[in-house]
Amino acid sequence: MAMSLLERVTQAEATARQQADELRAQLAAIEEQLRRLAITRETLTEFADDEPSETDTAADDGVVIEEPSGSAHSDLTDELPRLPPLRGFRRQVVALLATAEKPMRAREIAQAIGKPDTRSQVEGMRSRLQRLVSDGWLRREADGLYALAPNINGHAPSWEAV
Repeated sequence: MAMSLLERVTQAEATARQQADELRAQLAAIEEQLRRLAITRETLTEFADDEPSETDTAADDGVVIEEPSGSAHSDLTDELPRLPPLRGFRRQVVALLATAEKPMRAREIAQAIGKPDTRSQVEGMRSRLQRLVSDGWLRREADGLYALAPNINGHAPSWEAV
């Protein structure tokens, strides 16, 4: 028996609706996967910024921020605490603050090194800056400003001389 035209349209509509529902479910799963991948990428980027890369270890950018070694500087190294070496992100931040005219906020530092101005990036930056404070490279002032710690390489930053 032949189907009426109305029955054919109703059946085609039901099939199309079912396909649309399946595609919506697939799209939702893919969007969730994209969200999770973005979070993973952001987390890995934060960790990678603290790890040395080939370009960090192979290229010298002309910024001297590591402690001097050798007998000529033995008096200086006896007075100063041993600081961990700087590579990647850590080197970038210390070099930035060493050349800054005044202490900077976490948001300003993130913007200056090319990070997006998002809440998560700024909070991540604050956490990483605090590690640099703990290591002795930076100091944190009460109002949330970060600056180079005194006596890095035997010289206080220019804004401390005032």
